[in-house]
Amino acid sequence: MLLNANARLVTDKVKRSLERIVPKANLFLSHTKEEALDYVKHIIDNRYATIFSGGGDGSFVHLLNLARDYLKKKTRPGEKEPELPQFGILKLGTGNGISSFVGSRGGTKLLERSMHAHHLDTIEMSLIERNDRIFHFAGSGFDARVLKDYYDFMDSLKTPAARKNFSGLVGYFWSGLGKTVPESIVKPDRGEVRVEIETGEQSFYVKHTHGRDQAVATESTLLYSGPSTAVAVATEPFYGYNVRAFPFATMKPGFMNLRVLLAQPVSLVANMRDYWNGTYRGRGVKDYLVRKVKVMYEKPTPLQVGGDYDSLVDSITYSIFPQKCKLVDFRHLAHLA
Repeated sequence: MLLNANARLVTDKVKRSLERIVPKANLFLSHTKEEALDYVKHIIDNRYATIFSGGGDGSFVHLLNLARDYLKKKTRPGEKEPELPQFGILKLGTGNGISSFVGSRGGTKLLERSMHAHHLDTIEMSLIERNDRIFHFAGSGFDARVLKDYYDFMDSLKTPAARKNFSGLVGYFWSGLGKTVPESIVKPDRGEVRVEIETGEQSFYVKHTHGRDQAVATESTLLYSGPSTAVAVATEPFYGYNVRAFPFATMKPGFMNLRVLLAQPVSLVANMRDYWNGTYRGRGVKDYLVRKVKVMYEKPTPLQVGGDYDSLVDSITYSIFPQKCKLVDFRHLAHLA
């Protein structure tokens, strides 16, 4: 079990619970990035069957890349890169799409059940790669602006009590409805974007007819050109807080769900319930299934990766990573008494 000891939800109570459940030799609480890397090296070198962890999606992406980078360094020239370890991700973060995907909403209780289970079911999840970094979702435009405004808002709070009260969903709504949406109305910034695939690369357009969703092969390398509110990709359906932001992420194995959001922020708020549960089928979104795609903006645009703000970019290339990630499926354990 590897956890960031500095995380807000890793309280003294959680630590005591973990110490009761997990043998001392198998419990790793990191206080620095260097310590986390040392623990990952130890876990991989000692061939642990599963790395259990907790936190938000950003914490999972960080752990995933620590493991991948170390395995890559151990690989000799000409050798195949070793398989990624299996992960068991618990809900111990602000927004966690992975926890919704694998059904891990019981925190330490689920960990205890896992420790006594004779067999752990797993789910395979495709991964996305950009600039030698792997992750399960990313987005540019409005969603990244929401994240940046949230982090700026949290940094502006002067006391621990204030940061605690506004951490998570409350803070996202406060900063989003108080800053991001109003600014988008006063200063619309729906950047021009071109979304393309390479010649010969297979892709599909998700078509909605008579209440059915169908994947139809695209005929052009140019998938979209024009204004957009956001362009996002994912290989699992959830964006955190059980928001089903990518309803077609698992529609076709080995593909990512590319979403081009055309709806303006005011429309997003008006149709929030449908966007939240993944049932929106209007003209405000274009959905594709792709293995590799290039997103090009006319000017620098905010980018988020795994739910953490990344940088301003004008060109992004996403591709499916050759390996899939095995995740512990907690859905059966969650229903056990």
